[in-house]
Amino acid sequence: MTWFVIFACSVFALWGWRRYREYQRELNSPLASHRQGHSHIGQVIVLETGLQDGTGRARIGNREWVIRGPNMPPGSKARVTGVDGTVLLVDRVAR
Repeated sequence: MTWFVIFACSVFALWGWRRYREYQRELNSPLASHRQGHSHIGQVIVLETGLQDGTGRARIGNREWVIRGPNMPPGSKARVTGVDGTVLLVDRVAR
């Protein structure tokens, strides 16, 4: 009976370790869902509502993103320069 308990604990520990490693690999993947904003870096967008007090919203693809950058009027163009968590950082596009 003791050997069975040791075997069962070992199998459970290996299974848990493998699940943990798969989870960590997914978190560090460049294609992970929490890193989707990185694929938009360099993209030029037209601001429908503009940026007031340094923040605003923009629709890119099928998702609406919170954006942060300098104050800009509606209709101006902005380039995505970075990502801060789930917020896209933008800057003015030179005309």
